[in-house]
Amino acid sequence: MARRFKTRGIKANKTYRIDELADAAGVSPPTVRSWLKAGMTPIDGNRPTMIMGFHALEFLTARKNSAKHTLALGEFYCFRCKAPRSPLGALADYEPSSATGGRLEAFCGVCECFCNRNISASDLSAIRKIPDVEIRDTG
Repeated sequence: MARRFKTRGIKANKTYRIDELADAAGVSPPTVRSWLKAGMTPIDGNRPTMIMGFHALEFLTARKNSAKHTLALGEFYCFRCKAPRSPLGALADYEPSSATGGRLEAFCGVCECFCNRNISASDLSAIRKIPDVEIRDTG
């Protein structure tokens, strides 16, 4: 199944068995068991394992928030390095996708893999002012 999970189907005041929570979140039952091992709180230690919806929502919300990375204007998130990085050679290409924004494309300054970042058109002028990043319009 997908690595992403849905929280919209989980009701806060409902109790769930492992398979029910898996269906509500759109994941497999082994994924819910791994969440329990990672710190999701069950109601008690009895079988079947029951989980309150608000405990699941708290755990999953914290998990989503810990995965977010805020970047400075001149940085890209490199999926290979798993860290914010500056572009290689301080060069980036801007590919407009709409009137309000586009994609900034560059190579990672450390591992040289391809990175991209969506930005709004209003941020483009601020990125041009960063002395070590030069933007080349490709559109």
